[in-house]
Amino acid sequence: MMIRKGMRMNTLLTVFVLIVFATGLSLGGLIGIYTNKSVDTEAYQITSNTVVTQPLQQAQTKLAEPLHAIAQQPNIQGPQERNSPGDWITEDKIELRKDGVYIRLNDPQWAILANTNSMDPVFDDGSHLIQTLVSSQDQIRIGDIITYKSPLGYSIVHRVTDIGEDEEGWYAITKGDNNPTADPWKVRFEDVTRVTVMIIY
Repeated sequence: MMIRKGMRMNTLLTVFVLIVFATGLSLGGLIGIYTNKSVDTEAYQITSNTVVTQPLQQAQTKLAEPLHAIAQQPNIQGPQERNSPGDWITEDKIELRKDGVYIRLNDPQWAILANTNSMDPVFDDGSHLIQTLVSSQDQIRIGDIITYKSPLGYSIVHRVTDIGEDEEGWYAITKGDNNPTADPWKVRFEDVTRVTVMIIY
């Protein structure tokens, strides 16, 4: 009698455990269906003092943007107008002959050049400058290459880059074409000795 009672209790206990297990499985499945939450895998990054967790995100492949050529306007702008030397020798003073060239020029002067490189590449010490006297300050224009007496005690052959007037009267600013800056003084008309009218290479 005692054995049958114990067997019955064991059977009931086994059935009860199976019912609880089945109920747990059913409830777990229902909860998973209705919550619809995705589980993110976590990556663990170890720093010097702490462990930081970050959810892994699915890598997304991005296509590179197509290359587009940017249209450029062609530079059709030609040379800019710049100040050039004055017309000191007119056509009627130039004659081309079989035996050479004849140029009528009053008071011609031959300039002897020092090798300073200040007027490169227009001329250098091997070039030949023919100059003429200047009778009036009105003859000198921006772009002319003049010879003047400098405060340093010798003559300089440089280009006129500006002309103006101040309380002392007319003056010119000069600069060597190959120099980075203009000469550090104003050239007065009384210091101008000649103007270049020909460069012979």
